[in-house]
Amino acid sequence: MVATHAFIRKNEIDDTFNIAEILVHDPEELVNKAVGSWVREAGKKDEKRLFDFLDTYIKTMPSTTFSYTTERLDAEKKKYYKELRKQ
Repeated sequence: MVATHAFIRKNEIDDTFNIAEILVHDPEELVNKAVGSWVREAGKKDEKRLFDFLDTYIKTMPSTTFSYTTERLDAEKKKYYKELRKQ
């Protein structure tokens, strides 16, 4: 995940999201943190992709991944996604 940072800086975010989809359910907390952090960073380049990722994995992603992915969202969006996790 961390290696995709160089691509994110060049606005090439496909690899970040593709790898995140592979790792989103990994049992290791450090992997969960990395997935959440880099999806969040890639989402700064393409917010729609971030929201699509959240919409797809919101109910199944680990709480650590959710926390890192959503930490910079505005309060209203964060609340919306927290509510979706509960359903």
